[in-house]
Amino acid sequence: VAALFILNRNGSLIYEQDRMGVLQLSSNDKIRLTSTFHGISAIASQISPVHRSSGGGGAGGAGGSFSFLQPSGIVALDADTFRLQCFHTATGMKFMAVVLPPLQDVEPLLRQIYGIYSDYAPEKVEK
Repeated sequence: VAALFILNRNGSLIYEQDRMGVLQLSSNDKIRLTSTFHGISAIASQISPVHRSSGGGGAGGAGGSFSFLQPSGIVALDADTFRLQCFHTATGMKFMAVVLPPLQDVEPLLRQIYGIYSDYAPEKVEK
């Protein structure tokens, strides 16, 4: 994972960490990147051809060329040189990671980071 971004439910960047020094982006560029992804993901969730199921079964057999779209929005954006993967939480927060080759699915890692964040953040708010 080259970079990690955490967005609140409004799409504002609340945390970023450039893990490998690979991303040569200014703070403004990081804010622009994440807020643009948030907006595009929100639009994609509204126009997604993937069926929204009330039974919690997710996208089911909707694979094919639309497998990156989910009812919650875009979950991964693959390019030749990187992958931008996003984990959407039930509260509307987004945990995003930039992954360099070899590209791999980092959703389990993003879920783990969300678990750590959800254990840590409420304690800081209460103090």
